[in-house]
Amino acid sequence: MKTKIMLSLLLALPAAAAQAEPVQPEAAAPAYIPAGRPALDELTSGLRARLATLGRNGLPGPAGGKVSRALLLLPRDRARPGALSFQLEKGKRAGLYQCEALGRGITGKEPRPRWKEGLIAGVTIYYTPKDMSGGATVPGVYDLLNISPERYDLHFFGKPEDAPKLKARDKKMKKGEKRLFSAVWPHWYPSGAKVMPVDMLWAADSQAGSQGQGVPVFDIPPQELTAEESILRARQLAANPRYYTGPYGRYGFAVHTDRWEDLKRIIDPAVAGRPEISDFRWRDTNGCVKLRPACLKLLNKFIDEQEELGRRVQLEVYETPLLDGLPEGGAAAAWR
Repeated sequence: MKTKIMLSLLLALPAAAAQAEPVQPEAAAPAYIPAGRPALDELTSGLRARLATLGRNGLPGPAGGKVSRALLLLPRDRARPGALSFQLEKGKRAGLYQCEALGRGITGKEPRPRWKEGLIAGVTIYYTPKDMSGGATVPGVYDLLNISPERYDLHFFGKPEDAPKLKARDKKMKKGEKRLFSAVWPHWYPSGAKVMPVDMLWAADSQAGSQGQGVPVFDIPPQELTAEESILRARQLAANPRYYTGPYGRYGFAVHTDRWEDLKRIIDPAVAGRPEISDFRWRDTNGCVKLRPACLKLLNKFIDEQEELGRRVQLEVYETPLLDGLPEGGAAAAWR
């Protein structure tokens, strides 16, 4: 009898975790964030030592149904990394996860009007603020969708030979569901990593109680387009009429990775000594959210899992000064 009771309790654990009260965002803040080495394992270990759950899976949604959220903590000084946290519920990998993340705007080494100032390994850099095109990631709530070939028609920027060869699995579209569209960069699909970028769509109905509440949201579609750009804009609007409506008129947000960790690139003499290899903070973000490939793969799994459970999947972006003064945690360490 006792065995049956214990088994019932164990089977109920994922559901209990999903229904727990959400913890305050600051409770997920790490004590340090390494920038010179992949930190998924050590940040995850630290998060699990502090919290049993984020309490953000299976919450009541703003329009009925259930919603599950990942949590992205970002510093005010976006030259520093932030931390992404989320919770898998099923299978051998069930549990909390945390990894380093970047949410900086377009970056340069020369000051420009209104750009913010920061330091990376003692070097002064300047980056665009939240309210400018290509600026730092805007706090608030976003809907998340894996940009998979099963759901999206894709256009790859750059040279045709650089476009990855993606295999779409057979997947039946739900009744009334139409295919989406995204123009993406080939390097968002690193070779052999089996990861995909994630669409971040401003969730207009979900901002109450978040830092996105009160942020001005309006439409600024692109202007003065080439013939090719006009075609892409038309395809984007056909797939999502609200695509160009966002905070401060911004749009086109994504969570993605890059190819700086591809072995071929690390050993390429043409990029020897580039700081992007040894220090995560130098990697370009251009207003999106950047992760290392191993973490993005788990986030893809989180999104798939929660969608299969019938939940709307979201990302809450939360800005906190707690991350501004953290130790660098090995930013100058050798690549390994």
